[in-house]
Amino acid sequence: MKKFIFFTFSDFSSDGGGRVRIYGILNALVDRGEEVLLISNSPNDNVKFHPSIKHQALNFNISDTQKKVFQFSLALFPNFINKLLFSKYLKKFQNNIPIELRDEIIFFEYLDNSFGYFLHRNKLIKHYINDIHGIAPLEFKNNRTQGIRKIYNLLRYKISLFLDYKVMFRVKKIIVVSKAMEEYFLSKYSFLMGKTMVIPDGVSQEFCSQTIDEKLLSSLKEKYKSDNKKIIFFAGNFKDLGGVLDLLNAFISLSETRDDIKLFLIGDGEHFEKAKAISKNSDIEHLIYLVGRVPYNKLRTYQQLADVIVCPDKAHPYSDIVPHIKYFDSLVSNKIVINGKFKSTQEINKEEKLSIDFEPSNINDLIKKINFVLNNQEKLEKKYKNNKNNICNGYRYENFIKGF
Repeated sequence: MKKFIFFTFSDFSSDGGGRVRIYGILNALVDRGEEVLLISNSPNDNVKFHPSIKHQALNFNISDTQKKVFQFSLALFPNFINKLLFSKYLKKFQNNIPIELRDEIIFFEYLDNSFGYFLHRNKLIKHYINDIHGIAPLEFKNNRTQGIRKIYNLLRYKISLFLDYKVMFRVKKIIVVSKAMEEYFLSKYSFLMGKTMVIPDGVSQEFCSQTIDEKLLSSLKEKYKSDNKKIIFFAGNFKDLGGVLDLLNAFISLSETRDDIKLFLIGDGEHFEKAKAISKNSDIEHLIYLVGRVPYNKLRTYQQLADVIVCPDKAHPYSDIVPHIKYFDSLVSNKIVINGKFKSTQEINKEEKLSIDFEPSNINDLIKKINFVLNNQEKLEKKYKNNKNNICNGYRYENFIKGF
């Protein structure tokens, strides 16, 4: 039996791709018979974690503003200055985390990765391993903004490059989500050779085992499907990269030629207010449902409303490297899925064996593919009827942690 110690500032009060990955990896390790301890702000009674996972309370948070200041300083200033500026962070760690847990810690998210470096530089931990499921410089560099916001993101891009170099230089190992991501980091940091491990994203046993809440589904159908219109469905983060505004505009255009459709959007994020404004200014606001967040353990039930699930992610270098977790979640629904034709997804979706491709950021092609699906729904439902079994058998975290 091996012992693994993980760290994250997250309190797991919300669900998202990063949280799903954490649940998936930790629960899979415990199922394999390993000893797992999580240092976090999560309550001990978090039912999404396997009951055998041990918890160590972190008991301190860093706000969004503090996070930006902390990472800005780590990137640009020498350690003796950062040690003075953020001595309270070191003291909180020392006060809350026993010394026997400070040998080798695996850090999960971008802030956590930076904090691991900071602790190591100040000799509070011997080694840090970073799980990396995002590439901040790529997101900042390719963020489609204008004016002051564009300059701000360019500055963030430059700073994140400095920070990544520092963090990568001292890391014991990095865990990445794809071979393409591994190649990206090795091309930038040759000193990482021999320090990488690939654990792909996928689906958790929890999600594969999630049952349909029949009572909830009945009420949802009564509320949203009483007129038998076909539902185009999205669940995810309303961020620029996610392409939800492309889907919204595609739906508005499509509604000019079809009177049998509705749009159902789950989630929130930076473009939520824009989505509300676009919906309100259209003539079909009554056909667009902005539902907000729903509990992750009810997602399978909400998916049952869909006639087609769309993952409308924009053309972006990040998406070519990393398949989004919502893609796997969508496939488990056994509904017809439309997804961008990215290099990352083409590895598993050759000849559209799992989903229908569209050209990312091409709204006209997205309209064309939605039309195609709705006009051939019965045939495509038969084609993709085994998606859940294929994904849950082949793309669970249990299958990917063998070398861990």
